[in-house]
Amino acid sequence: MADTTAVSVARTALYDALRGASALSPWRVHRTTPRQIAAPTIYLDSAELSLDAVNGVGFVSVMFPVVLVHDGAVRAQVEALDDMLAHVWTASLTVGDPSDSRPVNLDAGGPTLRSHVVRVGVSVQAYTMCPPSLISAGGTP
Repeated sequence: MADTTAVSVARTALYDALRGASALSPWRVHRTTPRQIAAPTIYLDSAELSLDAVNGVGFVSVMFPVVLVHDGAVRAQVEALDDMLAHVWTASLTVGDPSDSRPVNLDAGGPTLRSHVVRVGVSVQAYTMCPPSLISAGGTP
């Protein structure tokens, strides 16, 4: 998919950062929610937009829930998620700002798996006197 919007560009930047720095093989990291969740995996879920301020300057921020999933015995899941969480948090800092993480149970159509959701905000456009456009020149939404 061509990056014709600022949201798509931000998703690609975060995806590339996670693929390059993950403790998992790159093919286990997905740009969007995979059709079938096969643990262990990391994927970026649906984005949220918000206005943010940095040093008094307004920005449009794209918040991506990054979902980390692992399987195995309970102890193994918890320890593997700890390591995955550290890698995702650190990689996310190269393109955005991770704000929080929370453990969640994920029903993947079989056994319930342990997972974490890390929220990563990526600033995409300064909000100046004119409202910003998140669509690239010639791009279509």
